Amino acid sequence: MTEVTKVLLNWSNESTDERGKVVAALYQELRGRAAGQINRNGSTLGLQPTVLVNEAYMRLVKLNRIDLNGRTHFLSLSGRVMREVLIDEARRLRAKKRDLALQTQLTGDFANHDTPVLDILEIDEILKGLESIDPLYVQLFEMRVFAGMTIAETAAALDISTATVKRKWKVAVAWVKEHAGIA
Repeated sequence: MTEVTKVLLNWSNESTDERGKVVAALYQELRGRAAGQINRNGSTLGLQPTVLVNEAYMRLVKLNRIDLNGRTHFLSLSGRVMREVLIDEARRLRAKKRDLALQTQLTGDFANHDTPVLDILEIDEILKGLESIDPLYVQLFEMRVFAGMTIAETAAALDISTATVKRKWKVAVAWVKEHAGIA
């Protein structure tokens, strides 16, 4: 068992310094996932992957009441934290009453030639509606879209089969498309 895995499995009992070492060890992977998210979904702010990961880093090392099951669970959590960072940034800009808003264009499973650019807060509202049906759908969305996790990584993080992930992912994609007007 590596040092990273040991700290991940004992996260709530580790010091902030030890948690920071783990995040630092996974930093390049997190940055790569953040860059992929930003490159795929762009933003009118020109938000840089480093900024997104640094803010997520600060939030992740402060989490002390959580039990992690390993690397994939940590990566799924990082997806949720990155989503929260993006939403907080959009709200901050709105509060300043600027015309800027954090926007994203859904790609991948959502793409068609007319895919609209959506405000990240609109996506957040859509996900809140989906969460009221089943929080697992939102977890899947965060893992796949915000953390850039594969079907296999998502299945491992949630301890469910890849077939279940694929089936539930189709439902989540359909819900988001319908409520975002992409259908």
